[in-house]
Formats: sequence, C-alpha cells, structure tokens
Amino acid sequence: MTQIVSQPTILVVEDDSSMLEIITFILEDANYEVLAADCAEAALKILETNMPALIVSDIMMPGMSGFDLYEHLLGSEQWSRIPFIFLTAKSQRPDIRRGMELGADDYLVKPFEPEELVNAVHVRLERAAQNQVAIDEAAADLKNSIVQTLTHEFRTPLALIAGYTELLEETGQEMNEQSFQKSLQGLHEGAQRLTNLVEDFLILTRLNSGSLVQEIRSMPLVAFDPDHTVEQVIAEFREKTDPADVTFSLDLGGRDVAIAVATQHLADMVRRLVSNAVKFSKGADSRIEVTTRRDGAYWTVAIADHGKGIAKEVQRIIFEPFRQIDRRIGEQQGSGVGLTIVRGLVEAYHGRIAVQSDLGQGATFTIWLPLAQVG
Repeated sequence: MTQIVSQPTILVVEDDSSMLEIITFILEDANYEVLAADCAEAALKILETNMPALIVSDIMMPGMSGFDLYEHLLGSEQWSRIPFIFLTAKSQRPDIRRGMELGADDYLVKPFEPEELVNAVHVRLERAAQNQVAIDEAAADLKNSIVQTLTHEFRTPLALIAGYTELLEETGQEMNEQSFQKSLQGLHEGAQRLTNLVEDFLILTRLNSGSLVQEIRSMPLVAFDPDHTVEQVIAEFREKTDPADVTFSLDLGGRDVAIAVATQHLADMVRRLVSNAVKFSKGADSRIEVTTRRDGAYWTVAIADHGKGIAKEVQRIIFEPFRQIDRRIGEQQGSGVGLTIVRGLVEAYHGRIAVQSDLGQGATFTIWLPLAQVG
C-alpha cells in the first residue's frame, strides 16, 4: 500500500497577482503545498488557522510591508521560528542589509529563476529541520538532567529526615543528650535543605513566568549603599566557615554610591555567588576575593575564587537551569538553578552578569547594577 506523505506548506505573500500566481505554480510544481496571500493582513488571517513550514514574502506592499510583517511575527512565540524569505524587486544594499539585520533566513531579488526559489526554499527547510533536531535533542538532555537532579536533590534531604526520624522513634528514649541533639540537627539540616530547594524552584518559576520581574519593576525601591550589604553577607560566611578551609578578602571600593535594588535580592545574588566560590575552592589556595567598584553608571561586585576554574564550553551554558560542573565527580552541588536565579534577578534590575575563567585558574563572577537616579 502506498503511503501518502504530506508536503511542507509554504505561505506566499505577494501583492502582485501575476507574480503570486507564478510563485505558487513554481512551488506546487516542486511538490510543496502553497497558501497564497495578496497582502500582509491576509497573511496574518491565514496564520490564525494554519502553521506553514516557511514564509516567502514580498517587501514593498500596500499597508504592512514585508518588514512590518516579519517584525510582527518575531514578537510572537508561536510564529517567531518560522523560516522567512524576502522577495523584492529592489536590489539596493540598504534593503538587503535591513532584511539580514532583522534576521531573515534569505533574500531573493526579482526577477529570479525558478531554480533559485526552489533551492532557497529547500535549503531553508533543511536548515530548519536540522535546528529542530538540535532543539529536540537539547530538550531531551535538559529533561533527563532535570529528572536526575530532582531525584538526587529531593531524595537526599528526605532520606536524612526519614533516617533520623526512624532513629528517634526506635532509640530516642535511650539516647544521651549529645546523640539526641545530633539527631535533631540532622532533622533540621534535611528540612532546611528541602525548604531551600522548594524556595529555589518557586523563585525560578516566578522568574520564568515574568511575575517576579513585574513585581520588582512595580515596587517602590529606596536607594541604599550596596557595599554595606556585601559586607554583611561576607560576615555571615566568615562566621560559619572555618578559616583553615576558606579565607575571605574584602575590597570595598564602591562607597558613596547608591543603587535601587531590594536589599534582600542583592544579598541573595551575592550569597549565591560566594556559596559557589566556597564550593569550588577546595585545594591549596582557598582565598575568595570580593571586590566592589563604581564603573561609570554602574556599581559592580566581583567574586573571585582560586579553584579549578570553568572550561570555555561550559561558560556558555553555565547560567542555564540545571547545568552543573562535574556533578558525577563532586557531590552535594545543589539543584543547578542558583546561577540562573542570580542572572534572572540581575536582569530584572536592568543589570548584567558575566564570568571570566580559565581551567586551573579559578573563576570570577561580576555583577553590574545601575546606579540610582538622583533627583
């Protein structure tokens, strides 16, 4: 029995009826399904009920131009990934440059040979298919990473809680005070770790949904001295960290400036970065250097460690959720969302974050946050 394979659907947008008919004939002759629209507005109407594999559009049209149509589609999550080819009778360099700057996949100048059009469509569809495969593979990898991370991270504190609870139930009345307190501490550590995990995922969900960003940008913020907050965070770490394991140096050069950021958010950003630095500072040189400065219209804080460093290929993905360094080698490394949360908070305040590192040379994470407007 012969299996009928559906052909990719191409949406053609062209206000010249003769040209629209020619393009439709060429593409149908090449075994493509064609949807035809004589203007951008008609194309948008078609897109309400159809999802083409590719769009071929003229630029100069009455009403919305091809550029306008493309920019409109870019603003939609549903349509932004559809490959787009511009057609135009104008071969001037500025038009071509604008189309490429917008991100169009190709640009054909009329008149063109049928083979040119068919080849351009074929190449763009092939590239889109390859991109989709890569996206699907990345999504599958991320899904596996999430499952493995959640399985490990939630199971560990639950095992602590269950183990110490069982121990107290069976032998609690016979324990001396020291053993009893140790069991209570284990229960507390497991509960605290579980609480931190839940809180992290709630923050991540609010960042991804945009609700936290909207809340931040609508709340009244009072300008304050950020160096003082950094100093307090480092004091916390010094209190709970053995100097034989990690030492901290603090260089506060950002005095006499103010930023409009919620103090708890700044403390959270710095705390997470310092915690990471502590985690990866095991070794002979365990210094962690925290530096603040004024940099033009920004206040900056840099957290530098002298640990094993981060490979260049890892640096490209390190701020993505559930990405961790050598998790199978190093245990108790958290859920892999800490840096994602830091980046989300920084960007919510119109700041930026960057990492600089070489293997074996440690890593430096730097945050830039805009200074508060005076007046």
